[in-house]
Amino acid sequence: MSLSLPEDSQFPSGAAFRPVSIPGSKSVSNRALLLAALAPGESRLKGGLEAEDTRWMRRALGDLGIPVAVADGTWTIRGGDRPRAAAPLWLGASGTTLRFLLPWLALRAGSDLRMEGDPRLFERPLGPLLEPLTALGATWHPDASGAWLRPVAAPPERLELVVDARLSSQFLTGLALAAAALPGGGILRWTEAASPSYLALTTQWLRRFGCKADLEPGHWRIPGGALEPRSLDLPGDWSGAAAFLAAAAATGRRLRLGPLDPEDAQGDRAMVAILHAAGCRAQWTGPQILEVEGPLVRGLDADLTDCPDLGPVLAALAALAPGPSELRGLHTLPLKECDRLDASAELVRWLGGTAEVIGDHTLRVRPAPRFRPGFRAEFGTRSGPNAPSDPRPPFNPRNDHRMAFAAAVGGLRHGGELLDPHCVAKTFPDFWDVWRGMLGC
Repeated sequence: MSLSLPEDSQFPSGAAFRPVSIPGSKSVSNRALLLAALAPGESRLKGGLEAEDTRWMRRALGDLGIPVAVADGTWTIRGGDRPRAAAPLWLGASGTTLRFLLPWLALRAGSDLRMEGDPRLFERPLGPLLEPLTALGATWHPDASGAWLRPVAAPPERLELVVDARLSSQFLTGLALAAAALPGGGILRWTEAASPSYLALTTQWLRRFGCKADLEPGHWRIPGGALEPRSLDLPGDWSGAAAFLAAAAATGRRLRLGPLDPEDAQGDRAMVAILHAAGCRAQWTGPQILEVEGPLVRGLDADLTDCPDLGPVLAALAALAPGPSELRGLHTLPLKECDRLDASAELVRWLGGTAEVIGDHTLRVRPAPRFRPGFRAEFGTRSGPNAPSDPRPPFNPRNDHRMAFAAAVGGLRHGGELLDPHCVAKTFPDFWDVWRGMLGC
């Protein structure tokens, strides 16, 4: 797929992109789906994300005897039943589906069950989540294509656990969701957690389903037996918005997009503050409508500990910035759908910049010169019969949706070819149509 734009495309500073409608949040959708399955009674969720990751969660819940009915953009779930699987659960490449379901099934499933998915899914860390579950009596038997789970013989009344959450906050979230379904709830403790903003997001949605969880640094109290069914509108995805916000920052154009909740606990909401610090302007122009305008006036300087998923898009934007950038707090990126730290550095170099990886947590970027042999550096002038030939091989996003989003940002200036553009289906199936619509292509 070509990332290049038509020869006559122009992005004058101060002009406007076409408005963008953002899909629902994967992080919220999968939390809300499981909470609806846990809460006794019927819940209705409107505006959830229609994509591979949420499809695997809905399919898994159906295979566990808790079907999700879909009609007119609303998911209806009757929850509260004990999960039972008559066939293997297929989880695709969805880390949230595996890590959120696993504690609940280990504690509450009625019989042994099997989980399967893409090979990379079971290569990602699970040990710190399995450790407390096996201590309670569950067993986990992995093999070449998945794993067998044998639940605990008798579910505990409550959980009181110390968890190693340095590799993923999803371990804590999965245990917190499972605790909320127990009569006595639970208390979780830890010393350090990756991406701690996601714990605040989980707390926000536990509360919206009636569980008044109390989150403090290193300590989470989850009341038991308090979950109630709800009818809720799910928010737009700040992660999905990131590439579009980066496009406005890179080109100097204005962009309106939504629906986005300014009070949302999604960590990727930090994108606005990061762009503002680099010279962009942002304002809310209506209910859940954000307007952002570039251009960047300096490089990026950001700690992404709370929002590491922004790393690839910000790395691509750094390659287009007017000065050097430093992105910190990236230690979880090598453990994602691909090694995103290495892939982000590769993308920067593909875009003509220089990238230095420091340890497993920092990426320093120097952008490419605005003019270099074989490239026309004005935005939007890479394709057409008179465009210079591109000596680069196609960029490989490594089957990772966020690397494809990042390549789209880099392509605004440098064009190029992209392998496997369909990997965006994991969280944003219509990304390329929405991207071209924003650009007016």
